[in-house]
Amino acid sequence: MNTPPPFEFRRFVYWIVPLFAILLPFLVIRTFPEFFHRPDIRAFQTWAQAWNEGAGDVYLNCPTCNYPFVGTALSAGLMNSIDFENMFRKVNRFRYYLALADGVNVLLVWFILARFKVRAAPLWAGLIGLVPSSWLGASVWGQIDGVGQTLLLAFFALLLLFHQKNRGGGVYYFFLAAFGVLLSLMLMTKQLIYFSVIGLGVILLAGIVLRSRRILPVMTSILTVGIFTAAPILLVDANLRFGDGYYSHIHYILATGSDHGDKISSLGFNIWSLVTDDVRGSSHLPLTMGGLSLAPFTPYIAGFILFFILNGIILFLFIRDLRQSNEGSSVFNLRQFLAALMYFAMVNIVFNVALTGTHERYLFHFFSFILAASIIWQNRPLIVAAFTASLLYGVYIFAYLNNMFFRRDQEITPVATLVHLAFFICLLIFWVRNSTSQTLDKSTT
Repeated sequence: MNTPPPFEFRRFVYWIVPLFAILLPFLVIRTFPEFFHRPDIRAFQTWAQAWNEGAGDVYLNCPTCNYPFVGTALSAGLMNSIDFENMFRKVNRFRYYLALADGVNVLLVWFILARFKVRAAPLWAGLIGLVPSSWLGASVWGQIDGVGQTLLLAFFALLLLFHQKNRGGGVYYFFLAAFGVLLSLMLMTKQLIYFSVIGLGVILLAGIVLRSRRILPVMTSILTVGIFTAAPILLVDANLRFGDGYYSHIHYILATGSDHGDKISSLGFNIWSLVTDDVRGSSHLPLTMGGLSLAPFTPYIAGFILFFILNGIILFLFIRDLRQSNEGSSVFNLRQFLAALMYFAMVNIVFNVALTGTHERYLFHFFSFILAASIIWQNRPLIVAAFTASLLYGVYIFAYLNNMFFRRDQEITPVATLVHLAFFICLLIFWVRNSTSQTLDKSTT
């Protein structure tokens, strides 16, 4: 008679944590049906009425609709497809659909960590999925950024498969086409993801150049990605009406969209909130120092200068790690991929720190990636710092949703900025001092 294997609590935890992480957004939405961001939901409901009149004319019928088409379909289109009279039931069903993306994101993080042979990968993926920064600003809020996160994580998962071995011929170009389609979907989802698209483009280009240093194959590869990025957008544009004078609906969205950058901060964590008495004031007024005007330097202009400087620094660090980790292969090894993961995470915190007009949820795409990078890096202080920062960020978003500090945001925003600025500086110092070429054991590459 065979005896059942003994119960192992550790293995039970490894599997129950990711399962709970997948279910948690659904449970929160079910338990707190009125806990969502009402202005965004009201905007989606307005867009849904225009969508119902005709998806192809949604931009003509709804001047306030300012998401690209895929993002509009995921918000207005999805909202319009839900046939409930009761408003809360309709909103909750909408958020249930968004919570599916949060669950998929847990699985994608799990896949990425497993490819790095991280011990207890499902447990770590579950912990990343449980921190509020991974779901509170997405499905629970009532926003579509979780879907954008799915596209980003899917890109990295595909990148891992792409660099699994030196692929050639039709398979190589199939992967390039898939990357192009993913980039196209990102561009048509939401403007927040555009900073990430730039970072992914740099990473993909580095991989293409690594495969072949010759001009013709590199140009052919770039052209392939470009064609499959542009083709879906052109196909969508052909079925839309968005007014004369615009080359694409994306051009229309960018030209007629919001004026976020004209403010110092919209509860985001940029450094300019530390040098002003009014975080919601104009970003076009000259900076002052000791009563002296620093015109023509305004927070808006200085923000872009700082943005490009910081991006230059992290790009240098990324290239440094690629060179130091090079083992003569034409594909990324895991140490180089870790450098790419770190670079991508830093791209997302750099624009939050440097640019004016950032919002409270603009760090959404940052934390899952920096948490994954810190776990792969196997540095305990970095792991603790990353989880602590993500929890504090989650508290900030929770407080905003509950209107707990709306009247005191003038004081709280600079405090939150200092916390995240300190975390960014720590990350930068850590990356400068530590090369990923010394991080992972060669047996894992």
